[in-house]
Parts: sequence; structure tokens; C-alpha cells
Amino acid sequence: MPQETDGEDGRDRYRRLPDLIPRDELVTEVVATQNDRPQPPPVPPAAAPELVAATQIADGQAARSGPPMRRVPARIGLWVMGGAVGIVLLVVAGLMLFG
Repeated sequence: MPQETDGEDGRDRYRRLPDLIPRDELVTEVVATQNDRPQPPPVPPAAAPELVAATQIADGQAARSGPPMRRVPARIGLWVMGGAVGIVLLVVAGLMLFG
């Protein structure tokens, strides 16, 4: 298979580094877009940082959708218990009908 050569220095083209690119060519300008997302209200000044943190935590919990975490395990427990009771009822009904 023939190899391509660039004349005299074709054999040595991988032995030297390419010329440096000017820094002006490496810079790319990106047009800034305005952020249209709603911004949170500014934090009011407080006497203690703990009050600011507590307010932010309370606001985050109030804005959270869905039930609080303490209700989730109760729902899971009810589903598991309901499934177990359903299986027991099916077994009892099967024994009464076919037993």
C-alpha cells in the first residue's frame, strides 16, 4: 500500500509539532442571554444566621409538594398489610370452596 508524502519532508511530518495557533483565534465570544427564571426573594437581614437558615428550611419544606416523609412509611405499611390480608383471604376462600 503506497504512503502519501508531502514532498521532501513528508517522511518527517510527525516528528515535529505543528505551528502554534495565535491566542486570538482560540477565543470565542458567546452572547449572554438574560435569565428569565424567577429569582428567590432577597434574604432579609437578621440578627443571627441561624434565623436565616431556619427560615430558608421552613420555606423549602412548605413549598415541597407531596405528603411529608412521616406519611410515606405508613402508606407502605398499609399496602404490605393489605397485601398479606388479601393473600390470607384468598387462601381461606380457596380452602372453603375446594377443601
